[in-house]
Amino acid sequence: VQAIGDRHKLKHIHIERTCTQLHPKQRREAQGQDSDLDGPTVAELVATYGAHARYEEEAFLPLSQEILSRNANHMAALGVSLHMRHVLPDVLARYGSRI
Repeated sequence: VQAIGDRHKLKHIHIERTCTQLHPKQRREAQGQDSDLDGPTVAELVATYGAHARYEEEAFLPLSQEILSRNANHMAALGVSLHMRHVLPDVLARYGSRI
């Protein structure tokens, strides 16, 4: 289980780093400006993200649910942590020092 969790975390880190690197270029493209957005890198990101999402839905989350369902509080904590992971950067960017 530890190896599965570690693999899953490393995939998240890889996807997030790639997105962070591509975001400024993508923003310039979206604004109609010249950029050096690399098509093969974008295609790799799309494929990697798709495979990761399928793995998450078909294997990782069902296994997590099976393990964590032994204690309902653990499953609730997973749900909250997944939600916070996605909203926290936006909250901090918006309200940062006022929190």
